[in-house]
Amino acid sequence: MIDVDLHPVSKAIAGRWAVLLIVVAYATASAQIPEFKITMARADRESLFSRDAFSNEVLPATFEHAGKVWKDVQIRFKGRSNRYFPKKSYRIKFPAKHHFNGVHSLNLHSMFTDKSLLREKLSWDFFADLGMLAPRAYYARLSINGKPQGLYAVVDRVDKNFLALHGKTSASLYNAGGFYSLADMSVQPKELLTLYYPKEIGEDDDYRDLMSMLDTLNRTPDSLFAGMLARLFDINSVYNWFAGNIILSSGDSYTKNYYLYHDPSRRSQQWIIIPWDYDESMGLTGDMAVPYPGSLLNDGFDYRFPPLAGPSNVLRERLWKNPALREGLRQRVDALLHSLFTEERMFPRIDSLVSLIQADVAADSQKWGTFQDFLDNVQTVKYYVTARRNFLLKTYINVPTGAYDNVTMRTTQSGVAYHFVGLDGSQIATLWFSHIRGLDSVRIECFPDSLPPDIAQTNRPRAVRRWLRITPIPAAAKFTAKLEWMYHDASSMDREVGKAVKDERSLRCLWHGGGGWIPVDSHVNPFANLVTVDSITEQQCAEGSYFGLFLP
Repeated sequence: MIDVDLHPVSKAIAGRWAVLLIVVAYATASAQIPEFKITMARADRESLFSRDAFSNEVLPATFEHAGKVWKDVQIRFKGRSNRYFPKKSYRIKFPAKHHFNGVHSLNLHSMFTDKSLLREKLSWDFFADLGMLAPRAYYARLSINGKPQGLYAVVDRVDKNFLALHGKTSASLYNAGGFYSLADMSVQPKELLTLYYPKEIGEDDDYRDLMSMLDTLNRTPDSLFAGMLARLFDINSVYNWFAGNIILSSGDSYTKNYYLYHDPSRRSQQWIIIPWDYDESMGLTGDMAVPYPGSLLNDGFDYRFPPLAGPSNVLRERLWKNPALREGLRQRVDALLHSLFTEERMFPRIDSLVSLIQADVAADSQKWGTFQDFLDNVQTVKYYVTARRNFLLKTYINVPTGAYDNVTMRTTQSGVAYHFVGLDGSQIATLWFSHIRGLDSVRIECFPDSLPPDIAQTNRPRAVRRWLRITPIPAAAKFTAKLEWMYHDASSMDREVGKAVKDERSLRCLWHGGGGWIPVDSHVNPFANLVTVDSITEQQCAEGSYFGLFLP
């Protein structure tokens, strides 16, 4: 049995400090996170929460912010899957002559399925960095009739006001977000296009421009496709949409969750893609073994989605088929992986957002999960940045080299992160050396979906089916290092965790040195599926030694 519990007095002191820090953080965040207050008649409020959750009928309300009052607003639930969950998303509509900061309506997204409450905000900030025509997002806290509803992401609604704020002409705007999720850019009869691409701006019954564009997109010969695409579409919006989906791992954006905007004021490149809906991004995975919508409440994680993974889309398939366009996309992703999507840029941004929202997250009784879940998911999002970047560099940007599950690296510096990435882009482990003497390189072998040797029969359901062997070169070298290694747990049907493991935080890393299993100081992030060993030395990496993970 491994005793890792803190002394009760130490725990009490730590707890008081944690409360104090949250109070201080809350006072700071209050000055930066706007507060929206909704007041409704009792009957209207009861109707909002008791009627069919999928009703889009608006109800009257009063909206208050920063001492200003809007008396004639309207409110309803919004979205699809989040209407099933306890914390709802809302759309608030303002009177035509009394807009809120220049907008006619507010989208308040609950972020319920994302325990980090970061992914949607980070995604929209990333698209803003790309210079895309895309929604902006900021955080707000919401109350209804004095009852706190928690922390929300306020995301621009793509409408006439959105276009005007971006200096764009009010023209045809199609929402590929219909109920059917079949907006794959194929040629379809008008009666189906009206279902797959509901029209947000323009004559409801006039689909001639969309039909013409889709016909050109589908019927242009391969030899003329690249030139046609550069004339028909804003090519930067195409490349950045695909690049963003590749980097953020948003694979459900090809038959839904995007807008098509037709700007006739431009002489060419009149069609612009506007991205939408990135709450299920950056490593979140659905669990297809669980009926919808429970499939979205999945703590599984993966960063190894192939580029352009997801359902078929005509524009995607034809671009990928064209060597010049495919290479242009690869170069765009490569540039972003070395400029915008780096640890040096993303980690400070994540830390800044965490400092801003952590007190509100702690106070949010409507969120899914605990405050510790939030903290672990913050680490998970950071790990996603590292692992996704390494995966794409290994398998997409460069020609893959090396071997599966067996990586040797020169390791001659301290204070540097050495990421051991296999042939398939899997991040096997990371080492940070604090002391090195006589070390030239290290070989790390992992054995996926395999129980470690010498594990007792009774412990097998309590173990993770993956183990690790570390070999220093030369064997006489001396070192001290921090170790991180990852196991696989994407869904209930795709995981290496033993059936007897109910709480992955209870797992402990142990090493076997010939005399039995010996515990090492370690902890597990059950969302990143990440094992952190605070310190290892050459003694735990001698010949015949290896690391395993199971319940003590």
